[in-house]
Amino acid sequence: MNSPKFKKTSKFLSYILRHHPESIGLEVDRQGWAHLPSLVEKANNSGRSVSEDIIQKIIAQSDKQRFRLSDDGNYIRAGYGHSIDVDLDLDPIRPPDVLYHGTAKKNLDSILAKGLHPGSRNLVHLSANISDAMEVGSRHGRPYLLTIASLKMYNAGHPFYQSDSEPNIWLVESVPPPFIEK
Repeated sequence: MNSPKFKKTSKFLSYILRHHPESIGLEVDRQGWAHLPSLVEKANNSGRSVSEDIIQKIIAQSDKQRFRLSDDGNYIRAGYGHSIDVDLDLDPIRPPDVLYHGTAKKNLDSILAKGLHPGSRNLVHLSANISDAMEVGSRHGRPYLLTIASLKMYNAGHPFYQSDSEPNIWLVESVPPPFIEK
């Protein structure tokens, strides 16, 4: 399901659930959950053609598991990538020995000197596999792969969280320079 409408709706959901729910008058709770019927209604009232059916297909069939439905199916949230203040209520978990971060050349010197910081997002996103990290890094030009000594970080007291919607995405508050390899 890689139709243009599918991609456009997925990007719209990311924009609303991660960054600007207020743009359609949607309320999200402290954990980022939005009432699914309200999301559909407010999206349609704002000129978007969205249905619960298409949202469920996006969740079920997308290669990027960005969204999660509540157990009762009445609420939806983005699993990671928020710039709005949310508490995803994730428990710290032991990460793999290494994780990866893809970036553009223009960011490399700053990252190696100052570490990785979330910028406009709440947490730094790391990938469990190289291909995902390279895909993220390629959004801004030629990608550079950084290897993160995640288990060493964890053992030094840095909590890691695994996305509840996408198991290949790991989250951390920041990554200090000593734990980053080019």
